[in-house]
Amino acid sequence: MEIKKKYSMEEIIKKVNFYARLSKERDLSASEKEDRDIFRKLYLENFKKQVRGHLDNIEIVDKKEDVKIN
Repeated sequence: MEIKKKYSMEEIIKKVNFYARLSKERDLSASEKEDRDIFRKLYLENFKKQVRGHLDNIEIVDKKEDVKIN
């Protein structure tokens, strides 16, 4: 499966959870496993972007020396 649509994080999580539940009920087909792997990868990529964004916006202030570190 090739991703042609831009998915929101909420949609990605729903797909990941769907395939997780389905895999507990029965064996996934080859195409379902491929889809599951794609959505897992999308989830991790988006999660990493969010974490990087949060970390990039952290500002450390040293009150003793009154120095800002970005």
